[in-house]
Formats: sequence, structure tokens, C-alpha cells
Amino acid sequence: MFTPFVATAQSTPPHRANIEEILELSQVESITSGIGESLMARVSALAGDLSSDEQNRLRSAISSGFIQGDLHSDIVEFMSVEAENDVVETVLDRLRTGATSEIRRIESAYNPPRSLEEYAAGLEASMPSGERLNLAARWATARSTGDFYIILDEAERETAHELLKALRSDAPAFVPLSRTEYEREHENQTGTAVLSLLYRFETVSNKLLREAIAEYESESGQWYVESYTFGIVEALWLAGQRAARQLSGVGVMVELLANSPAPSRVLPRA
Repeated sequence: MFTPFVATAQSTPPHRANIEEILELSQVESITSGIGESLMARVSALAGDLSSDEQNRLRSAISSGFIQGDLHSDIVEFMSVEAENDVVETVLDRLRTGATSEIRRIESAYNPPRSLEEYAAGLEASMPSGERLNLAARWATARSTGDFYIILDEAERETAHELLKALRSDAPAFVPLSRTEYEREHENQTGTAVLSLLYRFETVSNKLLREAIAEYESESGQWYVESYTFGIVEALWLAGQRAARQLSGVGVMVELLANSPAPSRVLPRA
């Protein structure tokens, strides 16, 4: 576990500008824009019987705590702290003009002739080659796709418990996934990611896919995967603390902060 980061002199304006562009090219807002509503639904489901007053207080706290600009700034700050300029520049160059960029261009221009469900049903009759399946699995592994969605879901789930705790002192404690549960979910998420890749990348050549995989498997690529994942988690955690502080008051919040460690920075390896 780790405590919230502290910004250092590394976080220079040019450095931040490059990370800002990395986040823009990564379309990070497609991930962060729905967090507030998702948390509202999670807390409501967890409580089961929120009163109108509690719902209003919760919505106000989430709206104040999860402002998109603040989330974005926290992600940039997290990614800036430990990054080296040459690593950031390498990642940005690949997102601008590398194989990763070319795949994104091809994917955005592709209009699949059938739905994902229709494609999946057709796999029984026409399975991709072993090489193609292997590349799809390597892509998912290099990007830690299975870990990414589980880690974000766990962070949201824990934040929902913390918000309910700030709203009600008798809220149930958060129970993280066991290792067995994590591995089972990881297998499911990775399988889903592989199927989605096969569907979305039908017009992407194996050669280009191998080049993109090499970009993600590199040291700079792994920095991007991990810092992007945990930058979002850190931003979610900080926003949750802001929202909980509004719900519970500063005095109670001191105790919450003392007993609520920030999430781990280390991607589990299945």
C-alpha cells in the first residue's frame, strides 16, 4: 500500500504538457466521465434505502469531489512525479505516429459489417489463425487489460464503501476480491479483451499488431500502462476523499484518512 504522492520538481511545465497530450490521445475522459454516476449507483445499491436527503447530500458531494478538471489534474500530477522526460517523449511519439497510432486510426475508420455478438457466434465456423489468437493474447497482456478493469472496478467499489461510511457510521466494511476471485475475473476480462480485439482489429495486419505490441512491451510502454492505470486510481481515491470530507465533516474525515490507505501501485501478475 502507499500514501498519496507528493509532487516534485520533476513536474515541469513541458513535462506536464506532454502528459496532458498523452491523456488526450488516450481519451482518458471516456474512463473518468462516468465515474460520478457509477458511484452514485454503487452507493445507492450498497445502502439499499437511501433517504431523499441522503441522496441529495451524496449527489452534491460526488458532484463537488469528482470534477473532471480535478480528476484530470490529479492524473497528470501522478504520472509526472516518477516519469523521466525521455520515457514520456517516447510514449507520446508512439501515440502520435507509431504503430499504436496507426492502429487507432485504422480502428476508428473501420465500420464492422456485423455486431460483436454476430462476430462471436461466427467464430465457431471460422476461427482466426493460431498466430492471430496469440497476437491478440499478447496485446491484452502487454496492456494489462484484464488488470486494468478489475483494478478500476475495485477502486470504485472501495470508494463507494468509503462514501457510505461517511454518510452512515454503520456502513459495511469493504472486502477486496480474494486472489482466487481476482484470477477468475482476470481470466474473464482478458478473454473479453481478446474477443474485442479480434473484432475491432479485423483490418489490422499481423505485422502492425506485432509492432504495436512491441511498443507496449517496452520499458516506456510498461511505464505508460502502469502509470495510466494508477493515475486514474489515485485520482479516484483523492476525489473520493474530497467527497467523503464534504459528507462527514473535517473532524470525522481525519479518522477516515488515517484508516483508509490509498491503493497499491503494483499491477498484479496473474
